[in-house]
Amino acid sequence: MKLTEMLGRYEELLDKKDQLAKDTKDNNAAIDKLKAEIAEMMIDEDIPSQGYGDYIYSLQDKVKYSKRGEAYLQERGLDFFEVLREQGLGELIKETVNAGSLQSAMKEIAEENDGELPPELDEVVSSYEMTDIARRKSTNKALKRAKGE
Repeated sequence: MKLTEMLGRYEELLDKKDQLAKDTKDNNAAIDKLKAEIAEMMIDEDIPSQGYGDYIYSLQDKVKYSKRGEAYLQERGLDFFEVLREQGLGELIKETVNAGSLQSAMKEIAEENDGELPPELDEVVSSYEMTDIARRKSTNKALKRAKGE
């Protein structure tokens, strides 16, 4: 297989990945919409459960909980994590580090230190080298530069 054919296949796979992500988002929205319509019809027609195929579908009352917005909490002088701790729910709190943020920070630190991490960070952060493929929309200037013109 030629390099240009491989790059073409690579483009196809990236486009497919983008399309699958969009399709998944659209499908999830369609599922949510249809679930709401089914629940409404089951309520309207007083059908608390209905069999279909190998499954039984039934109405369920659920309560969903989520953290209030930062603006709301700040207005009231509340610290979400502190309230959880005070209520004995501190075990729910998990410290996390975003992988992209860690990558950016470590890259910057390594660049400032001749490509090396300080020993303290090197003990807790692993690194490996790899060859990747960069993908950018070509411009006339970039195309000329790539062709060596």
